[in-house]
Amino acid sequence: MGLPHAPGPVAAQDPVPEQLDQLSPRWIFSALAQGVLGQDKALEFVAVSLYKHITGTLPGNLLLIGNSGTGKTTIMNHIQRLYHEVPLFRPLRAMTIINANLLVDSDRMEFRPERLLSAVEQRARAVLGQKPAAAELQALMERATVCVDEVDKMSAVVAGKPNPIGVVLQQGLLTLMEGEVVPFHTFALVDGKEEEVVLPINTRGMMFICGGAFEGLYDQVFTRVTSPGSGEKLKSTAIRTADGQVRIETRFALADFFRLEDLFAYGMVPQFIARFDNVVILNDLTVEVLKQILLQAVDSPLMRSKKYLALFHIDLEVEDLAAALMAEAAERQSRTGARALRGIWGKIMNPIEFDPFGSGLVQPKPEGGFRLVVTADLVRRALGL
Repeated sequence: MGLPHAPGPVAAQDPVPEQLDQLSPRWIFSALAQGVLGQDKALEFVAVSLYKHITGTLPGNLLLIGNSGTGKTTIMNHIQRLYHEVPLFRPLRAMTIINANLLVDSDRMEFRPERLLSAVEQRARAVLGQKPAAAELQALMERATVCVDEVDKMSAVVAGKPNPIGVVLQQGLLTLMEGEVVPFHTFALVDGKEEEVVLPINTRGMMFICGGAFEGLYDQVFTRVTSPGSGEKLKSTAIRTADGQVRIETRFALADFFRLEDLFAYGMVPQFIARFDNVVILNDLTVEVLKQILLQAVDSPLMRSKKYLALFHIDLEVEDLAAALMAEAAERQSRTGARALRGIWGKIMNPIEFDPFGSGLVQPKPEGGFRLVVTADLVRRALGL
């Protein structure tokens, strides 16, 4: 899920809504699910929050928690895709993704909302053109979707010590999410002439999606659950491997044991967390989902190798068992999710891509050209399985 599907028509089974009364959370879910794999539960929350934001009924702020490679950024990217593909959503297209640490002046210990608004303004100008009227620029900015990445790095406690910068960031974002009028200095057309203006940007109509890996949170909750006397137990499940073997594994899933108080112990300010409509825990990706990403995602390492080997007139194929073995290897690296596929694929393919015809794996095709098949045996040898 850390990689998008090939682009296609939005929610092909349903007509694209032309008016708000034709829109539903289910339609939004269907549209996003075309590009996000393995996170259906999370997408249900996202769809409801987006519906609230699009219709202007309620704030739909979200906090996304998930290991690297589980799809936080992918969800954000596909929300942006949706805004740009559906004409009805044009007023929402000023969407920006910004790193949390850019919003704080560490020297002066000061939250800098103008940095966030500058990023929003750039997106708004890309939609409106370089010289928009002041009123239309303000209107688009006030309906922005703001994605703040790596918000977990701004905890109020780091390594057991107070982190004042984290408190400043959380309280600054909290104020914006509650709704604040921020004077924003820029240039815009006034009566047909470009002038310096101060736009009173009301953040109440913005949607905030904050995300982070929260790696320490996983360890913190795991320790709580496995401590003697906790009264909680990890779940054991039977796993059937790609080779047909069955083994019993005991695994920890944050979503099974997470409590809101865990975020407070982690160092998140309670008032900050209270501004989110929902705190959403993303799933670690399963073997089947990772396999699907490898074989189908438009930016998967497989697709990149296909394009590269096409330069040599070589068609690249992957055996189903070979794909399953690679997905299993990636799934074992749970802290990197779909990103693990790149390293695994590279270990197998880099020597081949260096000298395709010297690899001994390229076979001529009767109709012309060549083919190369990534087999299960090749994967086992390369990965030492």
